[in-house]
Amino acid sequence: MTRFSAGLVACLALLPGLCLAQGAITQPRMMIYAGPLYREFLGCLTCDQYEVSSVWNGQSPFGWDNGYADNSHFATYRAPHGRYSACDPFAPEPPILVDVAGHGYGRLNISKVRPDSVCGTHGMPEICRTLTAMCQRYGAP
Repeated sequence: MTRFSAGLVACLALLPGLCLAQGAITQPRMMIYAGPLYREFLGCLTCDQYEVSSVWNGQSPFGWDNGYADNSHFATYRAPHGRYSACDPFAPEPPILVDVAGHGYGRLNISKVRPDSVCGTHGMPEICRTLTAMCQRYGAP
């Protein structure tokens, strides 16, 4: 066992919360942008559930599990069909995922054949499952 591995095991055994917090600190903040020229901020995908801009915050206007988007401009991006929809597998311009430095991480889209989709072959399975469930709740295929 290498010195690093031993340290990691010790850290996980003694301070699991601290180790997980360190992982959250080093994880890039993935922001979601959509619409023409990707100017519309749709929330933070990797932020803590208590952050106001987090898509995991049910009390936030950006939260995926609230009804705020039903009557707002956000509804466009989770519609079953549409040019900019994350829920339309054939959308030509679904939302993009970028970090704060502007590096791209792919598309927030339920397409399984699109190579840059979170549901694609090299995508993010956990995000794909959550996105697909949200899309199904709102009438997407």
